[in-house]
Amino acid sequence: MSLSTKLDEKLEGADNFRAWKYRVMLILEEHDLEGFIENEVPEPEEDEAKARHKKSLIKAKRIIADSIKDHLIPHVSSLKTPKEMFDPLSRLYEGKNINRKMTLRAQLKGVKMQDSESIQSYFTRVSQLREQIEATGDSVEEAELVMTTMNGLPRPWDPFIKGICSRRKLTKFSRLWEDCTQEEARLEAREEKLGQEDQALIIQERKGKGKVEDHPKRKFQKHQKKGKKTNPNI
Repeated sequence: MSLSTKLDEKLEGADNFRAWKYRVMLILEEHDLEGFIENEVPEPEEDEAKARHKKSLIKAKRIIADSIKDHLIPHVSSLKTPKEMFDPLSRLYEGKNINRKMTLRAQLKGVKMQDSESIQSYFTRVSQLREQIEATGDSVEEAELVMTTMNGLPRPWDPFIKGICSRRKLTKFSRLWEDCTQEEARLEAREEKLGQEDQALIIQERKGKGKVEDHPKRKFQKHQKKGKKTNPNI
């Protein structure tokens, strides 16, 4: 079994640090090497134990080195132990600094649903921002997350949002996600039905079975124009 992770799973930066940390810890645990990350393991005095220690030390270092992208190698290449390699990466990308917290908070506050973006894509982006904030040791209140998400929906969603806000108890994020998905499906079905009706009207006209002038709305407009011509007071 290879000790390294797949190329597309390697650590690139802050965006995939949390997933990388989880995967690399699993690999270390699989080989009984997690202790080398949690603490500095002293070298034993006995020759046989010392040889095993050195072998495990190198193996743990290799797991870390093989699981990060090449541009991160300079951050760990001069370090002697797995813990010395792991800790700088954690400090660098786990985001427990005020600047990253402020950046993520600003991104969440300003999140907006883009044109032609699906509800699934929008809510996934919001959820990922929450996870990144929580990875810094901070937290996002449920009410804040729900209100921010609703504020990011486009203007045509205003009637739907009013309905959500009229509930006696503020909905949870997961329930809002589900409700918005159902509303999106309803709107799409409505648009499809209107499109089919318009298409049917066009087909009917082309076949000569009916003319646009025979449509009830057109008849009403035609009648109004005729009335204006015959009325001498107009």
